[in-house]
Amino acid sequence: MLNLEGKKDPYINLPVSLVLTGDGLLLFANNPSVIKKFKNREGSLKQGMQSEAYNSVSVQKLVMNSYLEEIFISLPDFLRKRMEIIDTNNLVLYGILYKKLSPSLATMLFESNVLKDYNRKNPKSLITSLNHVDRAKLDALRSAKKDFFDMMETEIKNEVIQRITSNKEIEEEDKLVRMRSLEKFINYIDKRIWYLYFVIYQTPLKDEIKKHFADMIALYLDRTKLATHLSNLLMEFIQNAEKAHFERIIVHQNMAKKSEIDKFLKNSENRKWVIDEAKKRNQMLELSWNMNSERSSTGNNFKVQISLSNFGLIDERTRASLASKMKSDTSEISVASFYQDSGDTDKLGAGLGLLYISYLEDICKKEGIKFFCNIFPEPSKEKTTVKIEITL
Repeated sequence: MLNLEGKKDPYINLPVSLVLTGDGLLLFANNPSVIKKFKNREGSLKQGMQSEAYNSVSVQKLVMNSYLEEIFISLPDFLRKRMEIIDTNNLVLYGILYKKLSPSLATMLFESNVLKDYNRKNPKSLITSLNHVDRAKLDALRSAKKDFFDMMETEIKNEVIQRITSNKEIEEEDKLVRMRSLEKFINYIDKRIWYLYFVIYQTPLKDEIKKHFADMIALYLDRTKLATHLSNLLMEFIQNAEKAHFERIIVHQNMAKKSEIDKFLKNSENRKWVIDEAKKRNQMLELSWNMNSERSSTGNNFKVQISLSNFGLIDERTRASLASKMKSDTSEISVASFYQDSGDTDKLGAGLGLLYISYLEDICKKEGIKFFCNIFPEPSKEKTTVKIEITL
């Protein structure tokens, strides 16, 4: 799994359309030449930026600041861009985790017995909101006590590293990923959080607050595994969607029988032909990450919806059978139901795909994270769309 930390070349060679939010458009108000109008995955006219490659650091900051609504990719084939797609998926998931850490730490601090006890003992200097922290005074304090703040951060890093290295349930590769990620998680913590930590650190509650702090950071590092599993699931879907996409073109052009599709595509010239044919027909695979800053009732949860569309896949018999079982108020079908009803376990990520879904569902249920994965047939467009939704 990629953690963008330490990546020498920040550019990801993937042609993208970046749909900006209202705040994102305001951010570029003084540079209107970079803003273009284009259609997003749903076909709606949007504004944003388009590029053949993008700066991963800049785009991740757009994600973290809710300036980016959607990342959209439309290509005749996806597997040759496997690593770039995984990089993009990780960029989005990590960006949201970085964004959520400070509010989670703040909530933990304000609701913990540690801070409540501190407020009881210090009624003249109550701390009940981050807004109570004067940024100018904070900057002056950090400047005057730089070594002390550095020492506190180092202590936390060492505490978290010790937990990672001593945990026998974590695989070695995962341990390395978490330790590489730690520095960036620490760097993105709101400086006002460190002020609260500084205040309590100088009381007898120091050891307890250090434990709470390390607990929360360790929890977020643990959640980075969701990016790994989600990337595996997404690539499994992409592999099968691309095959169905190519199969439709090959069969329509009478280039090979269905039973000989795999053999046909193993030939590099044949593969080039089908990609060129997809371009001529403007039949593209489409992939998007939508981060429309949609919050749950708690105010700190962020939904990411990943959509993958390809032409073809569901024949009329299967579509009619599924449609008869669908509720009148929805057009979605669970992935498991689709495979069971269609009787085709080779389609769109069966096998490994179902295992990844099951694993993600188990992890998310355990941690109270909402996760859904459904198929949306679009017979009028001769398309099928898989939608993966996770609320962090």
